[in-house]
Amino acid sequence: MRYHYIFSAILIFTAYFLLYYFQVQSSSATNGLIYSFSKIYQSHRHTVIILAKTPSVRVLKHLNALVHVGVNAFVMCDEQPSKYINATNRILYVHNESLAEYGLTRNLVWDRAFVWLYNQTSLDYVWLMEEDVTWSNIHHIVDFFDIYTNNHADLLSRNIIYRNQGTLGWMWWPKVFLKILPEDKWLASLNMISRVSRRLINAHQYYVRKLFSERKKLNLTQFDNNYYHQEFLIPTVGHMFNLTMLIYDHSKMDVFFLALTENDIRESLAFGKRIFHPVKHDSPLLINATAIRNRKK
Repeated sequence: MRYHYIFSAILIFTAYFLLYYFQVQSSSATNGLIYSFSKIYQSHRHTVIILAKTPSVRVLKHLNALVHVGVNAFVMCDEQPSKYINATNRILYVHNESLAEYGLTRNLVWDRAFVWLYNQTSLDYVWLMEEDVTWSNIHHIVDFFDIYTNNHADLLSRNIIYRNQGTLGWMWWPKVFLKILPEDKWLASLNMISRVSRRLINAHQYYVRKLFSERKKLNLTQFDNNYYHQEFLIPTVGHMFNLTMLIYDHSKMDVFFLALTENDIRESLAFGKRIFHPVKHDSPLLINATAIRNRKK
């Protein structure tokens, strides 16, 4: 009889211990973002960098959703992330001193992303995504990436604009002309979601160094910082190296100049749009953007 009570006590203790353990785990999952891969899309290893000012809750939810569906995702921050979150290898930051080595003094998140990518030689292709991009369901953005898995273009962009009489009004064309980037090679691209290749990253590094050298010349009294604007520099250096640049299929994407309102999102969803930019708020209509659930249309 004594052994019976001892055995019962052990079972009760074990049950309480397991209950406590799972409660702790549940609490941790609620209060922190847990980075673990689901079985969905594990065969596809897209690399994505979300470009953000800070690692906000909204940004981290998008990061977590991407990681959980098998995307090798990161956030590059424009401000020191340690002020906002504990260190993790998925939250990236490049110090201003490293940017200064390339003459990049405006300290923009796009500059930080490319300087970081200069040293990531194992990455052949990387998707770059601004923080105000979102989607109606996580699977829609992964399906979009999947379309281009076997496409070897060096730049995939929402739009590519050539310099001609009809586009002279674009605000980011440089006003000062440099021989190292002649005007007949100038391009612009719309990059809220874009993919760059290792070849394009190397071309970017090469010309950032060339631009820095030009700036240091004693006879150069004026320099136009528009040469560093990402929508100009990325496609233009690609053009200089005769790289392949394509406009991707954006039929399920809605891109506005101003932030989308709830009415904009509602109308876009009705027209079959699934990826949106720019969305600056947590829309109830996009509640599934960061939910890990079954596929939805």
